[in-house]
Amino acid sequence: MGGGDAVNKTQQLLAYIVKNHSRLSVTGLMKLAYLSDLVSIKKNYGKITAYEYIRYKHGPFDKRIYEHVRKLVDQKIIYEDVDFSPTGDEFIVYKYNTESEHDYPQLPAKAKGVVDEVLESLKGYGAKALTEVSYRTKPMLKLGAKLDNEVGLNQKLDLMAK
Repeated sequence: MGGGDAVNKTQQLLAYIVKNHSRLSVTGLMKLAYLSDLVSIKKNYGKITAYEYIRYKHGPFDKRIYEHVRKLVDQKIIYEDVDFSPTGDEFIVYKYNTESEHDYPQLPAKAKGVVDEVLESLKGYGAKALTEVSYRTKPMLKLGAKLDNEVGLNQKLDLMAK
């Protein structure tokens, strides 16, 4: 599998998202994982990741993403690059290492299909737009969370919310 066998299913999902998206910050990566989980649950496939999302200031979040991204970087499956916002602020984006031989053995075809669907429907969305989309999802709406409020801050999201 190149890079070691210890990459878990959630990390494989993150690597797959990075491979199929041109430039992602941690915020964008987190939102795409969250939206992929929601779509997968809606299709009755169950959750793809091991994340327990909480309502954070910038939307759904699980701090374990930092450890997962670090492991993928350490194993040279993805790498960090620097990008700049329109205002000139520097930030880290993640890119797929094309020399990686990672083949996602724990990521079922259904999960890849869900991610492909999410990426296709949100093509071109950056972190800000993905955050806005995440605030319109049922779990966030159920809490009463909005971009301009702190309602439900640090509360666990109910991914089964109707």
